[in-house]
Amino acid sequence: MRLFYSVSLSLLLGAGFCCAKKLDVTVMKMSSPMQMGNVLAPLSSMTMTTAEISAYMPGQKLLFVVSDVDAMEVLDLKNPAHPKRQKNVALKGVGSSVSVNGNLIAVSSLAPEPSDTGFVEIFKMDGVTKTGVGKGAGVKKVAEFRLCHQPDMLTFSPDGRKLLVACEGSPDAEFENDPAGGIAVLSLPENDDDLANGVKVNVLGFEDQDSTALMKAGVRRIGAAPFYKTLEPEYITVSEDSKVAWVSLQENNAMARVDLTTEKITNVFPFGFVDHSKPGFGIDAKGDGKASIENIPVHGLRQPDGMTNITLDGKTFVLTANEGAPVNDYKDWTDATTPLVLFEQNKLDQSVFDAAMLSKLQKLTVSRLDGCPEVVSGKCPYLTSFGSRSMSIFDGTTGALIWDSGDQLEQMFAKVAPEYFNWNAKKAKFKKETRSADKGCEPENVTIGMVGDKRYAFLGLERMSGVAVFDITDVNAPKLVDYYLDPKDRGPEGILFISADKSPVPGQALLIVGYEYSKTLTIYKVN
Repeated sequence: MRLFYSVSLSLLLGAGFCCAKKLDVTVMKMSSPMQMGNVLAPLSSMTMTTAEISAYMPGQKLLFVVSDVDAMEVLDLKNPAHPKRQKNVALKGVGSSVSVNGNLIAVSSLAPEPSDTGFVEIFKMDGVTKTGVGKGAGVKKVAEFRLCHQPDMLTFSPDGRKLLVACEGSPDAEFENDPAGGIAVLSLPENDDDLANGVKVNVLGFEDQDSTALMKAGVRRIGAAPFYKTLEPEYITVSEDSKVAWVSLQENNAMARVDLTTEKITNVFPFGFVDHSKPGFGIDAKGDGKASIENIPVHGLRQPDGMTNITLDGKTFVLTANEGAPVNDYKDWTDATTPLVLFEQNKLDQSVFDAAMLSKLQKLTVSRLDGCPEVVSGKCPYLTSFGSRSMSIFDGTTGALIWDSGDQLEQMFAKVAPEYFNWNAKKAKFKKETRSADKGCEPENVTIGMVGDKRYAFLGLERMSGVAVFDITDVNAPKLVDYYLDPKDRGPEGILFISADKSPVPGQALLIVGYEYSKTLTIYKVN
């Protein structure tokens, strides 16, 4: 039987793929910034040692920044047009995230050995007076914890009483060690002087979840470990009242809902997929050197990285940056494959995936795990890809989808920045279309801010780079209102909104973006 399909595949290659155009991309010179609207206006940019994740201390007008080095940089932001480096603070490991509450700074970092537990360090701004930072003031460590493997992100609750840590727990490259992921909840004492000994630690695992029910609902299992070990927390967002947290399980295409009063995981909701065969939800999957956004028989798993939330009229909404995350960086296991392999394995519906369609989609990275359980024959009329190249809004209580941006981003790129359409900002080679067949623009992170009577969602795009701005004043009908791309700033990772009432510039809202690939920190005015 396998020989038959190998022969059939060869015939298709000869009949259909011979007509496929050779990828025609050219290396371009770096161009000037490109913009769709006028919400964002660059104020300053500086090269950093870190420049990924930042947190702002409004009382002292200080910015704390971490990246993939064992240090935290502290910037004086009194004049954001000319930020000044104040000092570096040594960390126990490689910095992964930072959060600020009052005069406290929390930092997570990874251990030198992946098999070891990572670090969470809490610092306090010492020597602070009512009028500012006094002489001899500094950042003093007041507590240190080793909680879990690969603490990927951490955040204070808005009331400052809890510190939450996403413990990813990814396996090592040989899959010899696959620690369980979890969500660490640190309950902090009311008196900051008791932080060294008065913190209560509770690491929430997934052992008690009904794995059969979750997988049936659409929560993905990856790897060969027990199901609870395959759930990998990535990012956390906490409700305004500090009572609920939502945690993205990126590779699993799901989010956990945590009751912070009882410190229990109450739900795990699947994120579902975007059907790229429907109008308004197309993608460019060909990578043929030109923007070719079309409807194709592909389901895009959302698999968000960054998330945020907002409560309106008593109802909470969760916004997601749908990056996509195949597990293809391990030596012994991957969930990624190609359409040709699936065709050869007789897993595709040949009435849909004829020579022309396979030729069109031959470069697309797809999942080998997500088949068609609803199809009796077992032959899929669609492929499943990683990431949906969009932003989504979900009901924070039920997990129901409220809205998805569909193909708005790619359609906009084709008009505003056609020469950079789906380029790969990581490599800085300025080649058009190098990411069309592999997750496209990769939305990385999202944050929300109010400016006047407008409520904006700021979406960082890792591979396409730049920041897209949606007006979400009406969460049921968001509008794409701006996009700013400066090719010198590549790979936005952390996005921090500073409201006008907390800004170092009175009355002026700011957006601070850490660009991972170019190691630049850029500050924008938000109009």
